[in-house]
Amino acid sequence: MVTTKYIKDSKELGENLKTARTKSGITQYTVSKLTNLNRSSLSYYENGINIPTIFTIIKLMGIYKISINEVILARKTN
Repeated sequence: MVTTKYIKDSKELGENLKTARTKSGITQYTVSKLTNLNRSSLSYYENGINIPTIFTIIKLMGIYKISINEVILARKTN
């Protein structure tokens, strides 16, 4: 998968996706309706259990209005 070259692990990707979703103010339920994915799949992605396909990542980028860099390079600022 293309993204695994840039992401240390699926947990990092999941954290980036969750951060993008929450910053957008969108619920998992809403995203599931917009992407035709079930909410548990989104939860698995956000918790680093599964890695979404590149096509799903592109859909999520459009919904969250973020770039690929924000998906694969974002870091927590705590």
